[in-house]
Amino acid sequence: MTKINLVYQQKISKEVIKSVCEKLNLVYEVKILTEELKEKPPSQAFNKKRMQYNSNRLLKFFSIRFKVEGDDRVMILIDEDAYVPGLNFVFGEAMSYWGGIVYLARLKHPTYELYIDRIAKEIVHELGHSYGLSHCTNPRCVMKFSNSIYDTDYKTMFYCKSCRGILEAKGLGYILKNY
Repeated sequence: MTKINLVYQQKISKEVIKSVCEKLNLVYEVKILTEELKEKPPSQAFNKKRMQYNSNRLLKFFSIRFKVEGDDRVMILIDEDAYVPGLNFVFGEAMSYWGGIVYLARLKHPTYELYIDRIAKEIVHELGHSYGLSHCTNPRCVMKFSNSIYDTDYKTMFYCKSCRGILEAKGLGYILKNY
């Protein structure tokens, strides 16, 4: 069975991780593993002027440390802010055939359920990229690019018919729940 390994910073509560896993089980027919991140993000990836991490550097760092095979994926969850060159911030970033990172700093909300929904949507979005999906034009599809947190809140956590069809055409339909 295909596995998704959620690797999370110690400062992210186990309650949050459990709730996120429950949401992911609505989308995927995979085994979801959880693991506490044993190391801090490397200081050389931190841009002191911006007070943000360079996501490209973190992705490279973690992809060396966590290996995957086949359709398995790793998702790193860190409670930090990050950017990629050319953008002020990112909610997450993915690497094909590996997985990705989701940054929780800008996803926070006083309503616990909304916070969990945001995290789950960003994980599903980045996993979609890791499986070869591009951004979608359907504003309700999880693969729609989020210019702001409001875009994230508006979209669902599910792939639209078109994106789901692309995953199925790639032979990845077996990882998706019927919804």
